Amino acid sequence: MKKFENSKNEFLSFLELDRGYSVLTISAYRRDIELYQNFVQENKLNYLKAKKEIIFDFQSSLQDAVGPRSFARLLSALRTFYKFLHMENLINDIVFNEIKLYPSPKYKKSIPTFLSKNQIEEIIKKIDSDTKGNDSIKARNKALIMLFFTSGLRLNELNSIKIRDIDFSNNSLKVVGKGNKQRMANFDNYTKNLIIQYLTYFKKYPLVKKAYNDNLFVHKNNKALSRYNIQYIVMKNLKKLTLNTYGPHALRHSFATHLLNNGVGLNAIKSLLGHESLSSTQIYTHVGVSKLKEAIKKSHPRGEK
Repeated sequence: MKKFENSKNEFLSFLELDRGYSVLTISAYRRDIELYQNFVQENKLNYLKAKKEIIFDFQSSLQDAVGPRSFARLLSALRTFYKFLHMENLINDIVFNEIKLYPSPKYKKSIPTFLSKNQIEEIIKKIDSDTKGNDSIKARNKALIMLFFTSGLRLNELNSIKIRDIDFSNNSLKVVGKGNKQRMANFDNYTKNLIIQYLTYFKKYPLVKKAYNDNLFVHKNNKALSRYNIQYIVMKNLKKLTLNTYGPHALRHSFATHLLNNGVGLNAIKSLLGHESLSSTQIYTHVGVSKLKEAIKKSHPRGEK
């Protein structure tokens, strides 16, 4: 029997070289597959002859640590792994279908939290009035939060932006999204002015050629902000409001929700968010329906009936 470790490493190489997945995506696959690897090895199971019962026992072993949503993601990784094994003729059709047809756990999809225009303005004002921060850091944090809000970027996408990726003349920037796919994102004039103000404080604007390859958002010593740093900045400031969630994704949700509520079609929003399938974008229809119901309740003569 081929060792699990060898199959796992070949699978991860396949994701990198054939699929072009990012380092972060491959790390997520590695974590999920290694959870399964530990279960298989501890129970002395043949992973090449897996049945639904094995996946059920694996799911049961994780029920105290992993919720339905997380296991659904983990199961997706397993299906991709077994699809690769099938492609390599390491498993037969029966085993492949056992994994492929294993039912995903059901969970309730939550309606995304989103910020109103007044709320985002309140955050910016509170950053300005903070007596502890210096002006350059305040400028950076305002630019960072507003870029999330007006462009709909993911955390990893914003974290990887270089100064060379920004086109101030067109209020746009080049983004490398999931699967190393490139797209263009946009921002408004207010955000542009905040970014310019921040770069001016850090002596990078007017644009300095030697800084073109620098990360956009950095510490005072020009060291790039980490994903954790960016997440902390966003959460620290959003927690000044009463919201269900406080991370960068709340700002991405806000971007999409405002577009939908202003009549932008789902296909256009899908492209702007860098979603691969429309199903990922359709969660925002629930936000639109909620807003419509609220408007009817307030304004329509039969709204309260």
